[in-house]
Amino acid sequence: MSGFPIYSLPVVALRELFEQLSLPEIFNTSLCSKRSQKNVELLMRRGNSLEVQLDATDDSMISVGRKNEVFHLKVAEFSELTEKPEALSRVNINGTSVPMAMIGETLVLADKKSGLKNVTKHVLKVFRCQIQKAVIGDSCSSFMPTWVTDLPIECLRVDAKNPSVNDLSYLFTKVKVSEKLTCSFEYSSQGPRPAIKMGKISLKRFDNDSSSWMTAEHLLNLNFEIGLLSESSFRNRDMNRFLKHWMAGGCDRLQEVCIEMEGFIKYSEVLRDIDHELISRDEIKEYYSKLYEDTMEIRGGFQVCRRSDGKVARLLDNGTQSEFFSFVVFEL
Repeated sequence: MSGFPIYSLPVVALRELFEQLSLPEIFNTSLCSKRSQKNVELLMRRGNSLEVQLDATDDSMISVGRKNEVFHLKVAEFSELTEKPEALSRVNINGTSVPMAMIGETLVLADKKSGLKNVTKHVLKVFRCQIQKAVIGDSCSSFMPTWVTDLPIECLRVDAKNPSVNDLSYLFTKVKVSEKLTCSFEYSSQGPRPAIKMGKISLKRFDNDSSSWMTAEHLLNLNFEIGLLSESSFRNRDMNRFLKHWMAGGCDRLQEVCIEMEGFIKYSEVLRDIDHELISRDEIKEYYSKLYEDTMEIRGGFQVCRRSDGKVARLLDNGTQSEFFSFVVFEL
């Protein structure tokens, strides 16, 4: 008895059918052959309602979510298994026939590094979507997905200990992040500062949990709306340079930034050679902080005005025993 020729159905009927399928069912259908992959790509609507997350850590997982459904697909390699699978199948992944075994939600392939890369590309093609969030973890040096730099990403988090300087330099000079970049990596040695390269990056938010590796040049290469930098090695002269950079038109997207400095802030040094107005602490101004997502009050501070576009900003006066450079740009 021959099988039902499903792809002979009208496109409208096929699309209605695919809308009833679960995410794993759609993925499994795309593995059957190159033709199946192409057909699935044609039938899937662009994934505006899909959220794709890439976990490029030891977990090596890609997740696809929509509404109340989440599909987790873990990628492993045969060498990690204690027992060899009884049966292997040859499937189509990103246009290439490869041997694999499916154990629950784990796809087992010959090589995890290239496997995660090809599975991710396959998923993005099949579901016609982009990566919303990506995480690079402790296995950064050996599993750094440099191919991620070819893809636009909304949110990227680097969470690792002692990652490769070369890998990070490649990532920070090539990556295309539009929403948020979070740096949570750190180096255990107390040696010289790692010479990480960073290109010009424009995005909505930049968070750095351990900023001691950053130089003033790194900071000037960033164009963000919201920034939170902890444990930096920046001193007053660096904040003066950053403030002059903003006054000259740099970091034009800036709305709010808080930087934990090395040592106490000295406002006279930060504001050196910068026109400013001292605001009385009796003057209270309310604003909505996008950094802390709450309505905040500002008492006093030092107000500056950028001549190029008339933007007004305030350097907050947190007291002489403060280690924080807090800067808010008001909406025109």
